[in-house]
Amino acid sequence: MNNAPATILIVDDGPQNRELLEALLRPEGYVTRSAANGEEALASIAQCAPDLILLDVMMPGMDGYEVASVLKADPATSAIPIIMVTAQIDRSARLAGLSAGAEEFLTKPVDRMELWMRVRNLLRLKAYGDFLQNNSALLEQQVQERTADLEHLAHYDPLTGLPNRTLFYQTLQETMGKTSDKGPPVAVLFIDLDHFKNVNDTLGHAIGDELLRQFSTRLMQCVRTRDTVGRLGGDEFALILTMQGGQQGATLVANKIRDVLRAPFDLRGHAISVTASIGITVHPDDACDPETLIKYADTAMYRAKQAGRDTFRFFTAQMNTEVLAQLELETALRKAVEHNEFVLHYQPKVRLDDGHISGVEALLRWQRPGHGLISPDVFIPVLEETGLIVRVGSWIIAEACRQIGRWMDSSIGQVKIAVNVSSRQFTESDLDLEVAKAIVDNDIPADLLELELTESSLMANTERTIGILQHLKKQGVQVSIDDFGTGYSSLAYLRRFPIDKLKIDSAFIRDITSNPDDAAIALTIISMAHSLKLDVIAEGVETAEQLAYLRHHGCDQIQGYFFSPPIPAPELECMLRAGKRLLMAESAEVPNASASVAPARQVSYNA
Repeated sequence: MNNAPATILIVDDGPQNRELLEALLRPEGYVTRSAANGEEALASIAQCAPDLILLDVMMPGMDGYEVASVLKADPATSAIPIIMVTAQIDRSARLAGLSAGAEEFLTKPVDRMELWMRVRNLLRLKAYGDFLQNNSALLEQQVQERTADLEHLAHYDPLTGLPNRTLFYQTLQETMGKTSDKGPPVAVLFIDLDHFKNVNDTLGHAIGDELLRQFSTRLMQCVRTRDTVGRLGGDEFALILTMQGGQQGATLVANKIRDVLRAPFDLRGHAISVTASIGITVHPDDACDPETLIKYADTAMYRAKQAGRDTFRFFTAQMNTEVLAQLELETALRKAVEHNEFVLHYQPKVRLDDGHISGVEALLRWQRPGHGLISPDVFIPVLEETGLIVRVGSWIIAEACRQIGRWMDSSIGQVKIAVNVSSRQFTESDLDLEVAKAIVDNDIPADLLELELTESSLMANTERTIGILQHLKKQGVQVSIDDFGTGYSSLAYLRRFPIDKLKIDSAFIRDITSNPDDAAIALTIISMAHSLKLDVIAEGVETAEQLAYLRHHGCDQIQGYFFSPPIPAPELECMLRAGKRLLMAESAEVPNASASVAPARQVSYNA
């Protein structure tokens, strides 16, 4: 509140009355002004409004009632409190004063104490009213500002300042509504930064946010003023282009975006290069509503990523068909997990020194109702993408251990089973705890279970991986590296990992007897693995020539269709019970190999 002394205007046609009131008010510290009539009072108030008015009723010209009515009718002066001073004390005079707008009355001759109290009380009320009014105005201003910040946060991305998903959809709807069938097409570009997650994971989210801000600035440089750039969330951006040139115009913008990304981003001392994958849809050719248009652009962007990233793709009807089929497959796989539609088939591994079966690999199969047995090439990638592989992988380990237990309780006896462990299963689940539980629940020796891991899963989180594998090895579980040779690791590096075996990828076995490069790779793996006291298994062996070559060069075991494809458990049990043995021909010569073998014959099992 204002601490300055209050100003009081005394309006009275009698000079003595004015002087008396001034004398009574002066000891209280009030500042006084005076006016001899109503007209003079209004002029004085117009020049500088007082805090309170002592207004005589009976005056020549405008009387006090008229002056009060004029002041109360004007918003600029309506809040000034008025005390009417009159010799008339009848009820009609008071009602007339109240009707004119007066707040209080004093009767002549004026009592000093009554004057002070009425003036003091009215000034307090006015000060409090002014305070409320000022704060109400301030509050209203703050509410309006906050509302504006909110009718902004609701439509704009706080990080980049670009239109957010809500405003982008609204703008697209309006743009499409203004475009007639004969007008220029509207293109939507859906943009996703490639491997953006790696920036967040390695350099932190603050650096990632800075990258998004700088990228949005570069993106704005690629479009015209009439175009719209929006951030849909995360590292996903989108453009709305009204294109006179149709697809050609959209292609030019997509290439501009790729070009502006060529220069590295300076992110707090880190020089980071990124690329983008772009999907493009066109209205009205592809869709007539914003949701579908953006969804199709997202689909096309995903195809650009599948094509190797740093490129763009236009949406096609075939893409939509594939997406719908993919969604149907995902739904069916989720049901398969719930309804236990998966089964394990088993492919034998054979020792090359004596032809005995050394164990089997468990391979996942899907018995889809109404479709029969589904190829793993169809559904395994979908399990990986959706994360279902973690849950299914846990089931595989448990089921393999149950099968080991069932065979141990039968005439077959001990059979070693190897199961594949996906990278996601290794990093997202408590693999060592799951394995330990499956072994204990089925009361089986731990060394009858073997885990096969790829090189990439080993390298994903090296220190954590080593710790888990060491824990598994302490339990007695065997560990092998699957598809060795296709990754980026070296045997010397693998010495850090507690592994038992390497499996040479079938890609190097296929032409091992005719392609010198494949043969050199396979033989190098065999030699180096043996130097590290690791067994070597060649997978994908399909011919007698391949088998003979591998046997001659010291490969320990083979796995492949030459001996047996993956087969259901009952068929494998018949094979094991029959005690069949693969006979190795020692003397026959085969081109490009020093020994040959007869086709699959009698074999025996010896774990």
